[in-house]
Amino acid sequence: MTSLPSGTVTFLFTDIEGSTRLAQQYPEAMPRLMARHNEILSRSIQAHEGHVYEIAGDSFCAAFSSSIDAVYAALEAQQSFHNETWSPAPIKVRMGMHTDTVKLNDENAYMGYGTLALTQRIMSAGHGGQVLLSGVTRELVRDSLPGNTELVDLGERRLKDLLRPEHLYQLKILGLPSNFPPLNTLDVFPNNLPAQLTSFIGREKEIAEVKQELVDHRLVTLTGSGGTGKTRLSLQVAADLLDQFPHGIWFVELAPLTDPELLSQTILSTIGLNEQPGTPALELLKEYLHEKRSLIVLDNCEHLIEASARVTDTLLNTAPRLKILASSRESLAIRGELAYPVPSLSLPDIKHLPVMEQLSQYEAVRLFIERASLVSPRFVVDKQNAPFIAQICYQLDGIPLAIELAAARVKVMSVEQISKRLDDRFRLLTDGSRTALPRQQTLRALIDWSYDILSEKEQIVLRRLSVFADTWTLETAEDICAGNGIESFEVLDLLSQLVNKSLAAVIEKSRIRDRFLSIPGSVRYRMLETIRQYAGEKLEEAGERNKIRDSHFDFYLQAVKQIVTEFFGPKELIWLVWLDHEWDNLRTAVEWSLEMRPDAGLELVNCLGFLFLDNLNNSSDMQNWLPQLLAHPANSARTLTRARGLLHWAWYTNANYEFSAQVQSMIEEAISIYEECGDRNGLAHGHLAAALAADTLETGLAYFEKALTLLHETNDKVWTGFALLYFGWLIETQNYARKLASLEESLAIYRELGFISGTIEALKQLGALAIREGNFELAHLRLDEGLLVLQGHASVLGSSITMSYDLGDLAYYEANYELARIYYENCLSWASEKYLPLPAAWANARLGYLYTRLGKGETARLYYRQALIPYQKGNTRVGVIFTVEGFASLATSEHQWERAVRLFSWASKLRQESGELRPPIEQASVDRDLAAIREHLTDREFSGLATEGSIMTMDQAIALALEEPHK
Repeated sequence: MTSLPSGTVTFLFTDIEGSTRLAQQYPEAMPRLMARHNEILSRSIQAHEGHVYEIAGDSFCAAFSSSIDAVYAALEAQQSFHNETWSPAPIKVRMGMHTDTVKLNDENAYMGYGTLALTQRIMSAGHGGQVLLSGVTRELVRDSLPGNTELVDLGERRLKDLLRPEHLYQLKILGLPSNFPPLNTLDVFPNNLPAQLTSFIGREKEIAEVKQELVDHRLVTLTGSGGTGKTRLSLQVAADLLDQFPHGIWFVELAPLTDPELLSQTILSTIGLNEQPGTPALELLKEYLHEKRSLIVLDNCEHLIEASARVTDTLLNTAPRLKILASSRESLAIRGELAYPVPSLSLPDIKHLPVMEQLSQYEAVRLFIERASLVSPRFVVDKQNAPFIAQICYQLDGIPLAIELAAARVKVMSVEQISKRLDDRFRLLTDGSRTALPRQQTLRALIDWSYDILSEKEQIVLRRLSVFADTWTLETAEDICAGNGIESFEVLDLLSQLVNKSLAAVIEKSRIRDRFLSIPGSVRYRMLETIRQYAGEKLEEAGERNKIRDSHFDFYLQAVKQIVTEFFGPKELIWLVWLDHEWDNLRTAVEWSLEMRPDAGLELVNCLGFLFLDNLNNSSDMQNWLPQLLAHPANSARTLTRARGLLHWAWYTNANYEFSAQVQSMIEEAISIYEECGDRNGLAHGHLAAALAADTLETGLAYFEKALTLLHETNDKVWTGFALLYFGWLIETQNYARKLASLEESLAIYRELGFISGTIEALKQLGALAIREGNFELAHLRLDEGLLVLQGHASVLGSSITMSYDLGDLAYYEANYELARIYYENCLSWASEKYLPLPAAWANARLGYLYTRLGKGETARLYYRQALIPYQKGNTRVGVIFTVEGFASLATSEHQWERAVRLFSWASKLRQESGELRPPIEQASVDRDLAAIREHLTDREFSGLATEGSIMTMDQAIALALEEPHK
């Protein structure tokens, strides 16, 4: 075999649709058909410079150096297949294409399983005669397509075994079939709709009506009392509408929320967007959803009715293609809303009961039978119990939750017993006619009955479980529910009884274990919100609220104290998952402390502050809690706890590393407290915070020196590694040896600790530093190692996309512009999807440099503009300088010598003043541009223009950069 293409390669995979079936139906003809198939494919691929490197049965694997060659090969082959006279059965071939960077091993075989697997999955998603392209391949060929073809956008599709969805396109060929069945993908459109563990009974009429109302109205609110099935109805409607909302359907659970100010933040995190310091969550939602065709399902709005109405009204007025399906006990009462009362399930007429075989046509009866069969597999409907089933459903007004709770009793009671108890308890029937109580009272009466028939110990546990905001584990329940009549070992059996009686539910979660975790296979529990609120009232009536809330708080305080001692090491991933699962409970614990235990609350928040310094998803909570706790009289004393809280408050206030008097004041107070108390380790943390908040390089370096000295003295390895990492990353200096030593030492510390996130970040920064110094071999080594470490933990640590920024730089400086473009555009797509303005600006700036190098000035100018605006808005000085230098380089390429000199000179002046000097790799590029300029200007002209540029203000420099060039 000749040497296969490497580097940027487009793969074309094919196979015959239904080949196994054809071989069984036509065993004699199949060898002839296969031979012709192979001949057509081989000829088409070879005619367009392709290389067939593997044939397995009816599957072909081919590689192309050029993406458009792969398209032409697929086009020619499909035309030949279509025009061929096949007998006795047609041969239909499906094809998939994907482009990526790959290497060959010593045996001339492709390395990189992920790329080949993705191509295989793309091909397998299609149908015979269909050609599918990945988003990367589409970008490469869209401007060079043959005249008889076009690309059809099929949207993002989730493919088997792949973590992230892939954007797919179909090559539509004139004269060939173009309408195919839906793709064979795991899911078609983005959504977070939870999987339902039980079947959805009935509601066909309501589903059809709500779907139609959503066609005619942008806001539909399902109204009704608790337990009527509003949530399940909304989920079913949303699932049916997935194909109508290409930008996603997002189910937002509001029940765990108690603070209406967190509503926008909750929607933001549900969609998967990051918070931005200084920008309200609602503003981020408005920008993100503006052009999106999405459906948001807001569940359980009633306790946040005003906030729900306000946020809904704002989003609908901002995003014209957005629709919202809400559920609430009352309407939101805003303009354009369609309130849809959710009725009870259909019921039989107990005065004229149909024959037993016809009872299941009624939704309420069908639900009871289905749920009863789940809890008691031997349950059967017969002539004796059928009338009592109808009676139960009638007495319970057809309310789904009430029926499910009643059905759960068949495990310990007969249907007749259940019916008699309901009749005695609720007295729903008078003289044989139906006298319905308000639904909420009916539901409450049922819960009262369910509560009353529990044993005393079951009642105690149910009440105490109400303190959990969301889910909990058995271990947590054992810790908090034990005491005062309940032994810890009894909690498991009591909790199991509550699950059996449908007062608690089992939720499968990730499985991990430690003192506070249960692995392998941690099972988590939760209560329906209606039950939780009921149990909370019973807890209050029993006089246990304060004690159990204190136990809940103490548990989570001890948990996060343990995390602080173990997080920065091998248990990091365990604790990250635990924190994600428990965040609502932690939020509830802090809110309790604000009310009753502000001193201990500050201790808890300080522990969390250690863990989330770089996590913007938690910054809103931290910025909300810290000022309240620090302002409380209980935390006014000059203690070490207060000092730590001040540093965390300064950190979250200073999230953009911009100097402010408020931040400085917090840090100065913290440092003075540490000095008074003689806490040298705390003093080190104070100096580190001061270094990161310093307004000048000189001041920052001085504080870093003090911090590092103290951290080494106190043997604080975790924070020494942190300080060294930030020293090498944030403090821009030309002392390469010192930056390298700092990052290398940080890497060594993190490796010794087994801290995965720190190890990855240090490798990433070392790779970036090597790129800036022009050491590409070392950059490859460090970045490849970082990707390898990340690969096994991406599901917990998140996307590896941020490393793509540096990989893009590496490809750019190695003149692999096509690969660099792919990396940069992937970064831009990710940042835009997550609404991260500054990372998006960085990607735009780099694409500007790339297209400047490619001689595409107008495209470069567009990207530079898109980068400069958010940099200017965010007051990100180094970003503004970098982008203005890009404009200067573009001016040089367009022979705008005067403009180029002024812009370069302004940027150089600011860099000198701030100490943010150019890395060698960037300086070399600027030097080339300056040399070209000097060839066209006299020394006197150059000097005069340089002086003019150096005295410009930032606004003047930006205006000059954005000014349209003279033609």
